[in-house]
Amino acid sequence: MSPTIGSPSNLPPEPRTLNPVNTLTITDVPYGGRGIGRLDGKVCFIPGVLPGETVRAKITRDRGDFLEAEPLEILTPSPHRLKPTCPLASSLGLRSFSEGGCPGCCYQHADYEEEVRIKNEQLRNLLARHTVELLAPVPAPSPLGYRNKMALHAQADGKEMRLGYFMADNTTILDVPACPLAAPPLNAILEERRRDPSFFRTLRDGMTVTFRWTEQDGAQWWRNRASEKDVWLVESSVIGPLSVPRNSFYQMNPAMTDRLVTAVQERLKADLPDTVIDLYCGVGLFALAAATLGIPKVLGIDLDGPGIKAAEHNARKLELKNTWWKAATAQEGILDFELEHPDRATLIVDPPRSGLGRKLIQEILKHKPRRLLYISCAPDTMVRDAAWLKEGGYSIRTSQLFDLFPRTAHFESLTEFSTEQS
Repeated sequence: MSPTIGSPSNLPPEPRTLNPVNTLTITDVPYGGRGIGRLDGKVCFIPGVLPGETVRAKITRDRGDFLEAEPLEILTPSPHRLKPTCPLASSLGLRSFSEGGCPGCCYQHADYEEEVRIKNEQLRNLLARHTVELLAPVPAPSPLGYRNKMALHAQADGKEMRLGYFMADNTTILDVPACPLAAPPLNAILEERRRDPSFFRTLRDGMTVTFRWTEQDGAQWWRNRASEKDVWLVESSVIGPLSVPRNSFYQMNPAMTDRLVTAVQERLKADLPDTVIDLYCGVGLFALAAATLGIPKVLGIDLDGPGIKAAEHNARKLELKNTWWKAATAQEGILDFELEHPDRATLIVDPPRSGLGRKLIQEILKHKPRRLLYISCAPDTMVRDAAWLKEGGYSIRTSQLFDLFPRTAHFESLTEFSTEQS
């Protein structure tokens, strides 16, 4: 006999209440650095874990479509797991995630080879909808001691003054006596400052203290923004010494920056253009690298006026007369530029993490240079932009990871687009 409609056997099952503590197997670590496990059909994001590990984790949030959890115990560790170098790292065996360790280094618990493999798979997966040749990743010579800059934040807590990085809540400052990612001279000057009681008395809540190092200038520090009158710093680079105003952008990993610059030059030399436009050129790094190849016309565009003045200065010092510079937004700069021969032009872009965006891409498509070299510190927004570029007739030829930010969730990539169908 069929059950009567509305009887208990026909009612929808009671929603299952998730246990706060569960055992999960980590299947992947996508971009951002948190591992993925699955619980009752839902994706569960867990920091501090590696692919293949079995973990006991506590559910901290149910976001509806997915869950978030904190690892409590690694039941089956990955062979690539190791003890973090930094005592402030948010990883098992040190500070727990709920206690709020430093969120910056999400791969301190992995050997470096595995970190690079994970990041390369992240880039591969993000580009899955495109036909692209993924070139071998370029690892850093060292995963530690590479940063030429630290920006630490001051926060008053009663009578105590903390100086360090923002924690995961983006509000609380974690006091940082030393950072293993920073170049040794930066940690030395930080230790010296912290030993001086008068230094902390000069700090105010919300103040930023920048520590900067170059091979020529040594370790320097200043509060908040440096004065525009301060002497420019000089960075060593594969194309020669480059002057950098203290408030202007320069890549924080000099050794890996040289590898990235060399890769850009190799892409250009493979098919030398007549014209190169470098959007977001900063102090001229990639534009100058192009100009050293003898390309007839190189234009650099950046909103940072002091950076453009430094680019002009750098071009004179390097005796490069084939460069032109413009202080403007990327969109304003591209609007004012006319390409006589788009088929013989290459556009280099190195945007912030927000990417190019649809409006700028629409302007680029009006000019449509044959080749576009996209340098990105945020592969998710680069892939978003790639979809819009594809709509406009571009396709991806190659993409390659450059690990400028070891131990963190971030990496740089160099992706070559072309209007020519391969």
